[in-house]
Amino acid sequence: KFCLEATKDEDAGGGGAVPDNPEQVLEAMDPQQRSWLEDALKDMSVDVIQQLGNGIKILMSDATDLDEKEETLDCLEDWLGNIDMAVNFHKIGGFACIRKCLVSQHPSLRTGAAHLVAEICQNNEYCQDKLVQEGFLELLCNQLDSDDDEACRVKALYSISCLCRDYTPGREAFSKLDGWSIVVRAILSDIPKLRTKGCFFLGVACDDNPKTVEELARMGLVQQLASILQVPLELTHEHVLRLLLTLVQHSQDARKEAIDPALGIESALKDRLVEGQGKDEFRESVAHITNLMKLCSTKDEEETADR
Repeated sequence: KFCLEATKDEDAGGGGAVPDNPEQVLEAMDPQQRSWLEDALKDMSVDVIQQLGNGIKILMSDATDLDEKEETLDCLEDWLGNIDMAVNFHKIGGFACIRKCLVSQHPSLRTGAAHLVAEICQNNEYCQDKLVQEGFLELLCNQLDSDDDEACRVKALYSISCLCRDYTPGREAFSKLDGWSIVVRAILSDIPKLRTKGCFFLGVACDDNPKTVEELARMGLVQQLASILQVPLELTHEHVLRLLLTLVQHSQDARKEAIDPALGIESALKDRLVEGQGKDEFRESVAHITNLMKLCSTKDEEETADR
């Protein structure tokens, strides 16, 4: 059908409509033309698989120069966005070259490989399963936590997020690796992209699974987020506040911790509110602060206790 759509203008003088039943068109097609089309499609499919195989050889070779490997990763990204191609890539041994790139001495290859993992595993349960089974989460966790290149850490977090979101086995495997603690350390870093993406990932994980909310609350995430809010308001605070709001809304334990006067959240929120009011860039932050102050008011707790 794709080929018929692509050539409809040629076949119908520029004004033809795509047939509702491509199979009937194929049956009625001149045998020679049909044979040519089938051979062309066969050659096309073989060519892509051959290209994937060539890509694997290039990335596995120690003799290939860095520029060619970087270009190959870019090409693989284009091809492997297709779910079937990503599955075929694994079946012909392609994940081995991704692993090799993830542990490369070159940051560009580590970054490219992590991004490729993210592209491969999105909405692809087969590849998610194989990536978890073959230990890629461990490699990505190490890259996120220990890599000395900022871009590598950011891409590792993106890959982990894609591998764990909407995929329970991935999330459970990540939890067993103490992965949530690694993400929290990323959020506490002074790298804005890590803080932003880390907060987003944890927020989505909390929305997807109530157990994750409680797990993060037990880890002391409320206290960690509160420490970030002790400094003057900045743009990354929007994501910190959104995550804190999610925890407080979904976990009674998190709310109890948040209203503890010793933590100082209420006073910090008041200070950040003053700094953000009337400024467009802090509009979302102000909205989150307002909602948090309603939920974390110690005055309301005291009145409830008195009654």
